Amino acid sequence: MARLNVSLTNEMAKKIQESADADGKTISSVITESVDLYLHLKGMGLSRNQLMRLLKYQEVSKSLNAVPVPNLLLDATLNLALDASENKVMDLWCEAGRIAGEVIKSAIPDINNLSQEFKEYSLFSPLTRMELKNDGNEVELLLMGTGYSLAASRITADAIKCFLKTYGVKDMKDSISEGFVKVTGMIGEENNKDEK
Repeated sequence: MARLNVSLTNEMAKKIQESADADGKTISSVITESVDLYLHLKGMGLSRNQLMRLLKYQEVSKSLNAVPVPNLLLDATLNLALDASENKVMDLWCEAGRIAGEVIKSAIPDINNLSQEFKEYSLFSPLTRMELKNDGNEVELLLMGTGYSLAASRITADAIKCFLKTYGVKDMKDSISEGFVKVTGMIGEENNKDEK
């Protein structure tokens, strides 16, 4: 086994020692596991920052009780539900968008920061494209790969509008097609003052 000298800050060495003691391991084994994890991530094409974002994405998903559902199943279920009670389904999705907005806004209160987060989290989303643009007054949220039916896109657009309302976005319009949703809106001057 190769031996290497590693330089660590005193604080880092203390944390490693505490972690090793708590887990009943040696410092050497903790460092070996850490290097192994780093090399494994690198082999997967992931950086440490991307892993941290993935964990945060998972944490938000868990707080929303989000579960992965295959698009074909979701589309079929949505269409059946819409046939049974369109208004109730639209209300439920709007409420889900509002709740997601409140949860995410509690972690990321500034919509400008949310735009950057969307870029980072798009790597982990099953969507083929996910963008949030904000030029100060106008906001545009674009999703591609939102489902296979027009109904799924329409419901998604309404949920997005309810999501964006939590950030003070008003006068929203949408553009949809199968698997494509774009919602645009305005942030009023009073909302920009709140964010400053």
